[in-house]
Amino acid sequence: MFSEMVLYHSILVYILLALGIVSLSILFLGSEYKKIVKKMRVYMFFFHGLTTTVAFSGLVAFVFAKMDFNLNIVAMIVVYILLSILESIKYLKILKKSKNIKEIRVIGVKYTIINILLILALIVVEIMGKSHAVSVL
Repeated sequence: MFSEMVLYHSILVYILLALGIVSLSILFLGSEYKKIVKKMRVYMFFFHGLTTTVAFSGLVAFVFAKMDFNLNIVAMIVVYILLSILESIKYLKILKKSKNIKEIRVIGVKYTIINILLILALIVVEIMGKSHAVSVL
């Protein structure tokens, strides 16, 4: 049962990673300011909903397995908070910027790549921790 919970949690994390790529496509496929903002608004709801789902599935697995509260769990919580903050900052900066599409793309790409790198870093640390290649956390 626990292995299924971890599997579902992992699948949700990979979907979250794919959602970052969707964010990049929204920025580059849009040509008008208003359309980009509307699409980003819808994307942001999906992003926050999915991050909350990932966090909840991780919390359920944590409680169900009676795991120890260690640095890996702290890192996951910190990454969850950072992802939410960075995504909100990205959206607010896009709203406040002029209607210059290039500036909007630069802002969006910068924050989206940071989000993707945070998720990838957490995945790499978890994989390396499972293979006992590194015991950083």
